[in-house]
Amino acid sequence: MSQKPKSVIVVDMQKDNVGRYCLHIIPKIRFLLEKAREKGILVIYSCDTRFVDDKIFVRLNMKPHTLKGSEGWKIIDELKPSEKDFIVEKPMLSAFFSSNLDFLLRERGVKELIVCGVRTEGCVLKTVLDAFELGYDVTIPVDCVASPSPENHESTLKILDLLKIRKTVVEDLVKEF
Repeated sequence: MSQKPKSVIVVDMQKDNVGRYCLHIIPKIRFLLEKAREKGILVIYSCDTRFVDDKIFVRLNMKPHTLKGSEGWKIIDELKPSEKDFIVEKPMLSAFFSSNLDFLLRERGVKELIVCGVRTEGCVLKTVLDAFELGYDVTIPVDCVASPSPENHESTLKILDLLKIRKTVVEDLVKEF
């Protein structure tokens, strides 16, 4: 990556969204965040923010989760935000749709995004696709994203090759900071 202003976007690492399928990425994301903060790189948490009557729960036949203000909405303790980090509430799958994320990034001159979190085939994918269409350069540290379905995870990463989304591992990525 060049030395354009960048930001780390942490997608949905909230108590209601984190399960056994993604525990292995938590230390990797924590390492990424530590190195980013050391270099003054903007860290933004995009948080699934729902209401009990949200239509997505009916459409996808799922129980309500990440309800605004609930314990399950909070970011997991292992990835606790610092006082300089931002939290963006997202009512949709993409961190950009119906949020102030694009404005926040553009106001700070950010051109490159590092996207990590859960689920690879859901909110991570939607966020990456919107970032791409909005003109951001996007990198995914593949050891910092996860899905309950290894097949969906791998398929999504292959699909992103079509857009030439850069993929790497966190150890190599932080050497560029």
